[in-house]
Amino acid sequence: MVMMVCLFKFFVKSDDPQRIYVWSVITCNFVCVAVISSCYGLINLSAKESNKAVRGLMAAGGNKAQRGTKDAPDKHAQRLQRNITRIIITDFLCWVPFLTTCLFHSLEVVDATSLYSVFSIIILPINSCI
Repeated sequence: MVMMVCLFKFFVKSDDPQRIYVWSVITCNFVCVAVISSCYGLINLSAKESNKAVRGLMAAGGNKAQRGTKDAPDKHAQRLQRNITRIIITDFLCWVPFLTTCLFHSLEVVDATSLYSVFSIIILPINSCI
């Protein structure tokens, strides 16, 4: 049984007729990564502000039982912030090298043809798994 995978042709030369289409797809990918990273950053900031507000309410009043649980929101917020940070870092580490390599290949600074399988089969799917 033969298995085949169709991968989009991201690495194009400057004289390739598909160059405009490829760069429109790559630009769309870059914009999506930027929007997603910005949204996760806003979620991170919102979680920090919410955590501060909860801590302030718990410090201002409440009984001893409530004060004893003040670490629970802190731990939850820290875990959320770590997860968001990991997502942003993996997006950056997967897409920025790929986009840079596409740019250099398109400008014919480097011949990245041999790197295509590494990016398409290993690096970009890592981003999807995380």
